[in-house]
Order: sequence, then structure tokens, then C-alpha cells
Amino acid sequence: MGKIYAIASGKGGTGKTTVTANLGAALALQEKKVLLIDGDAGLGNLDLLLGLEPSVHLDFSHVLQHICTAEEAILSVPYFPTLFFLAAAGKLADLPVFETTELLRQLRDQYDYILLDCPAGLGDFYRLAISQADALICVTIPDIAAVQNGRRTLAEAARYSSAEVYLIINRVQFPAMHRGEMLDIESICQIIPAMLLGIIPEDSGCIRAANQGEILVLSDQSPASQSFRRIARRLLGEKIGFPRQEAQIQVKRGFFSRLKDLFRNETGFHG
Repeated sequence: MGKIYAIASGKGGTGKTTVTANLGAALALQEKKVLLIDGDAGLGNLDLLLGLEPSVHLDFSHVLQHICTAEEAILSVPYFPTLFFLAAAGKLADLPVFETTELLRQLRDQYDYILLDCPAGLGDFYRLAISQADALICVTIPDIAAVQNGRRTLAEAARYSSAEVYLIINRVQFPAMHRGEMLDIESICQIIPAMLLGIIPEDSGCIRAANQGEILVLSDQSPASQSFRRIARRLLGEKIGFPRQEAQIQVKRGFFSRLKDLFRNETGFHG
């Protein structure tokens, strides 16, 4: 039986969909059969990052309405023999809970990993996804609003699920972080009560790959690609340490580091 991971963020702009695409691809490179499901009805763009947008004719809603089977709607991702994709529901006003739950249970038996790309913020698909997920991966960036909303997202998750929670910090600029110009890694980890799964450095290759409809992890030289590959291996149970630059998480005392107490008091969530 496969594992389901709900990938979520408290707000848009954290690169959650980029993380979903590249983490799924990195797992596929480890010879795992992976299904990526876009959960952002009407606004999903995971198909663009995978280079599949012209090929999408059937989606999640068609399967739930029995217009087609899941096998007919699921697409294979180019260059990755064991990576597959199911597009977001384009025309579905209400999410049928029973049918969606049953579909996820059926798909779980067919894949090693299912990654659910949840819409930013909170909503019906997010709540349903975390209720079925084995783990929740919160994606944030070293931005005050993103970290605060990420904490609130986990607080909401705790109401519906006891799944494990992991944290990925994306778009990290280490020089700026060390100068105290943005939240440092240790402060973020203290604000968001989740196990740190990985740190993705800011990498122009992410934008270039997205614009070309390619997946970044195909590049061995990209720093972000290397981070995604390490994260995948951690999920598979390997003890993969953090590179020296990522491991330097000293707190830079000052305005940003004092925010963690403010966030705890404001959200009322103490992990």
C-alpha cells in the first residue's frame, strides 16, 4: 500500500507546486511509482510545470462523475517512466467527500507515493487531503507572512488529522539570511512545529525550467535539484545530512528572531 503526502502552504508564492513536481520526480528517479494530483480546482498549474498542459483533456472531476476511469484520466510524465499526473477538477462546484475518499483509497494501492498538491490556504480539498494523508508537508519561504500562515495551516490540520508533519523551506537566500535580512532557519523551525525535511536554495533554474515545461531535477548541476534529490532520499528513510551551508542555522538576534514568540501568542498553536 502506498503513502499519501499532502503538500500545502499557508499562502501563495511559496513554490508549493514546484516542490510537488520536483519532489515527485526525485522519488521517481529512485524507481518509485509516483502519482501527482493537482488539487487546485480551476486554478491548478501543475500540468504546466510538467509540460503536460496540451495533453490534459480529462481531470479529477471526470473521474468522480464516472465520465471516465482514473486510468483514462491519468497521464504519464515525459522522461520519467514511473511518474504520473492527474489534473485538477476544472468544473466541480462541490467536492463529493465519499467519492473522493474512495478514489484516493483505490489509487493508494496502485502507487508507491501519491503527492496531493493542495490549494494555497485552507479549503475543502485541503481538509479532505489531510484526513487521508499519511503525512503533511508544509512548504514555506523565509517570509513573515508565509511562516505565520504556514503555522496556521498546521493548526487547522491538527483538527482533522494526526498525520506526521514535515517542513520544507523554499527559496532560501543564505547570504541575506546570515545578514539578518530575513527569518533564519532555526527561527522558522521554532515557529512552525514540524520536522525539517529540506531546505531549497533560491535557484534561477526553477523559473527557467518552469517556463520551458521541464522538471528541474533532470539537471544534476542545479543546487535546488540536488536539494530535491536529498529530500526524496530522506522520505525513503535514508539518513541524509544537510550540507554545510544549510546546516549553519544560527539565530541572528534581532527583530526577525523575536517574532517567534509573537506568532505563538497570535495563533494559539503550540505544536
